Amino acid sequence: MPRSEILESVVPRSIIIGESILEKIPSVVKNLRIPPKVVIFTGPKTRKIAGEEVYDILTRNDIDSELILVEDSSLESAIAVKEQSFSYNPNVLIGVGGGKVIDVTKYCLLGGSKKQEMISVPTSTPHDGIASPYIFLKNPTETYIGECRPPLAVIADINKILLHPNLTRYLIAGVGDTVGKITAIWDWRHAWRIKSERFSRFVGGVLENSESLLRNQVSEVLKDLNHAVKVVLKALLIAGVLMGTSNDIRVGYGSEHMFSAALDAEIPNSNILHGERIALGAIMIARLQGQDDYRIKELLENAGCPTSIDDLEEEIPPEAIVQALTKAHKINSMYTILGTSGLTESAALNLAKNTGVIRS
Repeated sequence: MPRSEILESVVPRSIIIGESILEKIPSVVKNLRIPPKVVIFTGPKTRKIAGEEVYDILTRNDIDSELILVEDSSLESAIAVKEQSFSYNPNVLIGVGGGKVIDVTKYCLLGGSKKQEMISVPTSTPHDGIASPYIFLKNPTETYIGECRPPLAVIADINKILLHPNLTRYLIAGVGDTVGKITAIWDWRHAWRIKSERFSRFVGGVLENSESLLRNQVSEVLKDLNHAVKVVLKALLIAGVLMGTSNDIRVGYGSEHMFSAALDAEIPNSNILHGERIALGAIMIARLQGQDDYRIKELLENAGCPTSIDDLEEEIPPEAIVQALTKAHKINSMYTILGTSGLTESAALNLAKNTGVIRS
């Protein structure tokens, strides 16, 4: 008799999506029923978009608050920011910004009191980290992956997200990260079959069904940005919450993410977005998995997402793609379609060319 599935879920208590909703933050903080002492983390650009406004709203409501600037998403920077935040002895951490700010905020939650809580206030749609418990920071030689409690609440103000200076590109990158779940779920199920790793049929099924939601509405990304923000946000939130539901990073992290991390290491000073790298990886990994990579490519193209290095806003050498493919299996010990030995250079080059990621 098959063993029954056990779900151990830790998910956000509150998710609020709407227009002009930052004023709801004080009530969320006060509902904790503790004397709040808040540290707000924000970036140089997002400080003007929403960070200072959140600080003003909290101080207006007599909530003791401090503002800390997050310059980048390196592990070194996160350690420094964490030390600075500890000097205030906060019990509420609020990340106001994009992926780097929210990842650094989550890192600052590690090692603190169990009474500390985090609120995620995204100002862009970079990836599912806005709601998940997982942390991705850059090390000089690798990507640091940590895990904390998921945010207590996610408060996504559509009006603030619409102010992002590169809104369309970040929306499209969010689509790329979401499409990457198609290959991640395949890898997760593959590891369950081959290595008997724990797998949640419930979570896998929900994520696979969420793809149809994205597919039906993704073409709207370039037509109606207000609607697109809501669609992409919901898709990312579903993935992030399901990571907490299953208590497993494999919900949204597979060989396409390992390729992305390897590519980032090959071109460390690149401005290519996380979701753009995931999009390229998902196309190639889907071909390896025997999935319909043409369907995935069509879905990405309909959203305006890059499907070739020629589509990127900056030039990267084809050799970087090949090297990233050959090194992706070394990113971590996770079992995926890449196996334990990875791809040879000739196999990687053929894969990249046959899927059109490298066109010449």
